[in-house]
Formats: sequence, C-alpha cells, structure tokens
Amino acid sequence: LLSIAGLVLVRINPFSREGGKLIYHSLLSVYTRSVIYIMGNVKKSVSNPSGEDFSRPAVVICNHQSFLDILLAAMLHPRLILLTNKWVWRSPVFGAVVRMADYYPIAQGIENSIDLLARRVRQGYSIVVFPEGTRSTSPGLLRFHKGAFYLAEKLNLDILPILIHGSGHTMTKGDFFLKDGHISMELLPRISPGDAHYGEGYVQRTKTISRYFKAEYLRLSMQREQPAYFRQDLIYNYLYKGPVLEWYLRIKSRLERYYQAFHALVPMQGKVLDLGCGYGFMAFLLNWSSPQREIMAVDYDEEKIEVASHCFGKPVTLQFVHSDVMSIEFGTYDAIIMADLLHYLDPESQRILMEKCITSLRPGGRLIIREGNADFLQKHAGTRLTEFFSTRLTGFNRRAKTGLHFLSGRTIRELAAGHGMACQEMGHSTITSNMIFVISHTQTYAHAGI
Repeated sequence: LLSIAGLVLVRINPFSREGGKLIYHSLLSVYTRSVIYIMGNVKKSVSNPSGEDFSRPAVVICNHQSFLDILLAAMLHPRLILLTNKWVWRSPVFGAVVRMADYYPIAQGIENSIDLLARRVRQGYSIVVFPEGTRSTSPGLLRFHKGAFYLAEKLNLDILPILIHGSGHTMTKGDFFLKDGHISMELLPRISPGDAHYGEGYVQRTKTISRYFKAEYLRLSMQREQPAYFRQDLIYNYLYKGPVLEWYLRIKSRLERYYQAFHALVPMQGKVLDLGCGYGFMAFLLNWSSPQREIMAVDYDEEKIEVASHCFGKPVTLQFVHSDVMSIEFGTYDAIIMADLLHYLDPESQRILMEKCITSLRPGGRLIIREGNADFLQKHAGTRLTEFFSTRLTGFNRRAKTGLHFLSGRTIRELAAGHGMACQEMGHSTITSNMIFVISHTQTYAHAGI
C-alpha cells in the first residue's frame, strides 16, 4: 500500500511533488508507528524532557542494535530522512518505499551527498544517522564513525542524540523472533554547532560526543536492565527441561520479584559466591543484570547443577559447581549469598559456615543471608508451611536427615558482633518469618528496590 501511495504521491503527482512527498512521509511515519505499537508483547516508552518537536533541522544520531531501530526513528516525525545501508535501500520488500522517501544509501559516501542532503534540509527535513554503521550484537555500543559529525559541520546543523534501548533484546540481529521486552527511547538535548564543550572540528566532536552518548546509554541501561528485564530470557533457559520445572521457575521467580532485593545488595562488579544456588535462577538474573559480576554458584544437588550448567544463556562469568558447602574451598569475595540454605544444616554447621563466610569477605564485602527468623513465632508457621511444600510435596529441595533447624535472628546478630561486623535486617515478609540479614564491615547499604 505504501508503494502504491508513493507511486501516486511522489512519482506521477502532476501537482506538487514536494507536497506529495510530505504527505507520503506522514503516511510512512503513521505506518511505522502502527507497526511498533501493534506489538502487544513489547512495552514502549518515549522520553522527551526537552520537548523536541523537530521544527528545526538537525543531524539525529541513534545507536543501532535491531532492524526495529529504523521503524522507531521513522515514526518520530514526518520530516526525517534516514541514511541507510545498501541492503535496506535495495530490499525487494521495502526498498521501493525507502527510495521514494529519499532515504539515502550511506554506501554512496557522505562527501558525495552533501548537496542532495542540503536541499532536503532547506525544506525542513532532519537527517537520521546510525553512526555505528551496522547493528551491534553485543550489549554495548560500537565505535562511532565520523560521517554524521562531518555532515553536521558542513551543513551547520545541531546534533540531536537519541538513545534506543531494548530493541536489540526484543529482536536481535539475525533473529526473526519477536521476544517479549521493553523498548525505550530517550531524546537528549541538542548540541549546537558552536558548543565548544564538545570540541572544535568534526574529528574531535566525534570522540567527545561518542563518549557522552555512550555514558548516557550506560545510564539508561543500568536504569532499565533490572532483573525483571531478563524475565523472558530466564524462561527460555529452562524450556524443554520438564513442564514442572518450567512452571516452578515461573512461579518462584515472580514470588521472588525476580530477586530485585538481592540485586540491590550485591555490588555491581566483583566476585560473588552463591551458596545453595539450586537451579541457578537468581545467579542468572544477577549476572545478566550486571555482567561485571563474576559469580560462582554452588549446590550439593548434582541434578540441579547439571541443569543449570547446560542452560544455553550461561555466560563465561557464571560458573556452577557441584559441592557440599561445608567442604568447598573458599576464596575471597565481594559478596556471599546464602538464601534459604542455613536451616538445612545443624546448628554447629551453621555457625562454622557463617564464620567461614565472614572471614572470606574482602574489605567492604557483604554476607547476605536470607532465613526464616525463629523469633517471629506467628509468622514462622508460614515459613514451615513453604518448606513443607518444597521438601515434602514437590520434592524440589532435599531435606536433611537431621531435619530443619531455623535460626534466631539474635544468633546471627551476636555472631556478626563477635567478629566486629555490622548486621542490618531488612525485607520483612507479611506472611512468613523470612528476612534478609546483611553482615558487612560498613553500615551503608543500597536499599533500592527492596
């Protein structure tokens, strides 16, 4: 339909070809917006704090990780000209639409297209450039090429940076499957040609604006890529490993709020030890949320470790180890996690393990313990009921021969104090006696998301 409309409005229009071209661009903008917003399994958000309306032409720069980026850019405003690569311009499916919209193939070279693009700028159009030149398959951004900044200098135009996040996760390069996700766009303030803060000349401005753009993209990524962002990836990792395990994962991860509380407490980078990791749900989410974390996840159940180790999304910075936590050789760590582990050990083993963890913390490190606090008598009945379901009814966890031994919160506090450590309690449950104890050299904690 767009091809037919373009033929009438652009090719054989006997009246005003430029007027017809603007109508055609308006149709294209509406069409691309409809394609983006018809994707019901993908959330969309556009942030435009400066109220950008594209009334003044600019060189728009966007990062590029997915084919969807072209649609996202085109939907923003009718008066946009996209610089495309050769395969988009020659595509048998939508190539005719691209050519009639005057989208320009970057293979022709920026230097050879200044006059053509200057004419479109005089007519009020902005030029959209993906300075990376190709789609990135990694979470970070590729090196920025100089073409967009050369063009802005020659045409004396503002540079308008636009961040696109989540499109590469939703439709990855080389993948034709639209995954659940959240696509975010953020329009940053314009950078004027005379803004000396970003240097003089297009070569220097390429470097400084690239650093600024990547820093802003990192900020947006850290804001968006919380553990729940990777929910669908976690489910994909455990598909075809049995329907019971799959639904256990779905229910448990949701009840855990995708381990946001642990993500807020664990340092964003450093060595992390996850004791009693089970099938590795939390270890995966913590690693994906911050790839700078080197996580070793340990469990005595060989079957669980075998399943977790063979998930296709396991990065090299995540290691699963089959071992008894009492016999494992400790290194030194920035964070050690024991979630719902200690009550499977007898009291003496609990004390030995906690002391071993405390002495294995690096300066500023944290020991994060989640346990049912036996001091809360009424709520503790709820904790015992959940353990009955997990050990007796479903069999997901193995019960020790000596039974379950829940700790008193006072015991944990006294042990921490005996080693000169601070102990913070948080995350009280309204149903169970579960709570999080953070043992650390410092009393400063990150409470975000708890």
